[in-house]
Parts: sequence; structure tokens; C-alpha cells
Amino acid sequence: MSIERVREKHTSLVKQLSESEESSLAPSKIAGQFYCEKQVALTREHGDIETPAKTRGSETHEKAAEDSEEVSDEEFWRALERGERQVIVESPFIGEAAEFLIGGIPDAVLFENQSPQLIFERKTTSRPDYLYKNQRIQAWLYGFILDSLGFHTDNLRIAVLSHEQSLEPGTGKELQQLVMASYEGWETGDHELTESPTAILHLSEFSKVEYLEDLNWALGYWRNEREPIPTEKAAKCRACEYNDVCPDAHV
Repeated sequence: MSIERVREKHTSLVKQLSESEESSLAPSKIAGQFYCEKQVALTREHGDIETPAKTRGSETHEKAAEDSEEVSDEEFWRALERGERQVIVESPFIGEAAEFLIGGIPDAVLFENQSPQLIFERKTTSRPDYLYKNQRIQAWLYGFILDSLGFHTDNLRIAVLSHEQSLEPGTGKELQQLVMASYEGWETGDHELTESPTAILHLSEFSKVEYLEDLNWALGYWRNEREPIPTEKAAKCRACEYNDVCPDAHV
């Protein structure tokens, strides 16, 4: 699909979103269903509750984007048409899955030759060596959005930088810049970037069908085809900000 047609489709979906936000889903919400679907439902019912982890996540994103140069939509699409290399940080993209719009903000996307080449995400975790399913699905959904818009995604890679909480924001930003600048020279797989605090890069090829069945399962909840399924892990319940109002909490 030509860049012009991709742009037309994205503009149309943005308009649809502005007219009916109820039909839109964020990748983070869908991914959250694979952590605890009941938590997603309680967020809808009681609203979002700020936690130290969410605050740290916001600060991490702000640090990563602080030196970015703001460009207009017109400048972005013109550079894309010219095939220029550009890294888009903290910018929204909207795609579609069946009757739903899916709109999210990846940490960064690298475009070149009129196509997305790399999706970059950062995750703070106690186990940097392991990517949980909800983390993998959220990153994959950003690729799914770009593919649904009509972008060429055959060469698209997904990079998830997982690191311990104690990693300094400035160090995390430097690692992000390193990955964006040199990912082409790295093989897919896991790469330890720092030992202490641990930071590991998980680099993979995007596959448009990898999590389609999981996505279809997740959409069943939003279609009201079933009740939300709670986690069975007590540790998740103990850490959950909704455990005092959750009838299924294991605490």
C-alpha cells in the first residue's frame, strides 16, 4: 500500500476515534487481560489508581522523550514519503481489529524506506531475563496496528528493553539510543546490555499472525461474550491496587 493510502487510512481512523472513543482499545488494556483480566474490569469500574510503579513509568517515558524534536503530522508523513530514517517517540498510532479501533503510543518506532523497521519498548521488571506474555503481546500489538494500516512489515523487528527498577533513567535513555542506532547489527534473541543493574534487550522478528488467536480471545471480553477472568496467582492480588474491592482477590 502506498504511503498516501496509509496516511488516508490513518486519518480516517483518527476521525472515527474522535467520534466514538467507546469503540477504541489500547494495547496496554488488551495486554493487561493476560496479566489479570479482572483488574482491567475493575479499572473500568473504579477508574485508574496511581501507583509508584505507574509514576516511575511516566518518569521513564518523559526522560526518554525530553530531547526529542516535535514535528507536525505533515512533516512526519512527508519524511516518510521520502523514505528518510526517522525515530518517532511517544506518538500515537491507530489501527483496527474487527469492529474495534486499537490506538496506542509505543515508546519509539524507527521508520526508514517508507516502512517501520523497529518498534522499541521499555519494561521495568524484577526479571529482566524473562518477557511475560502480557509484555510480549503489548509490543506485538504496536506492530499489528502498523500492519493493519497497510505499512510494509516484512522487515519489522521488535525490541523490548527489560531492566531492573534501580537502573538510572539517564542510563536507560542511553541504552534506548544505542539500540535504535545499532539494532541492525544484532541477531535476534536476548542481549545483556548491563550487568548491574541488569538490563536485557529482547530482539525478535514481528509476525503478523503470532498472537492473533490471543487477540481474538481478548476481544471476546469487550464484546461482552464472557465475564472477566481473574488471575489465580496470589502474588498478583497482593500487589494489586484494587484488591480491597475485588471479590476474587487471593489475599
